Amino acid sequence: MSKAYSFRENSMDAVRKRALQLIRAVGPKYLSELGGKNYERWRNISGGKIRISTEEVGILADTYPHYALWLISGRIEPENGHRSPEYDEAHRNLTNQSAG
Repeated sequence: MSKAYSFRENSMDAVRKRALQLIRAVGPKYLSELGGKNYERWRNISGGKIRISTEEVGILADTYPHYALWLISGRIEPENGHRSPEYDEAHRNLTNQSAG
């Protein structure tokens, strides 16, 4: 197996992992209500029964443009509005803490 192929495969596995994280966070029902794919498809993707397609990754990126960079690359640029669910959660926790 060539290095380029190995990198691409690992990269796609990482995209799939981040997509599953997002799908599980928002739920298959909500995604099916957005249109484009039915509930059973999103549920099967979420449950790991079938692989996510580039079309579904595109739906996620279009629905959550602030997560698109993270979804595709794993990077965030909060100063440019590109966040991750973890970043948002950490930021939410920081703003909910009282100063004493």
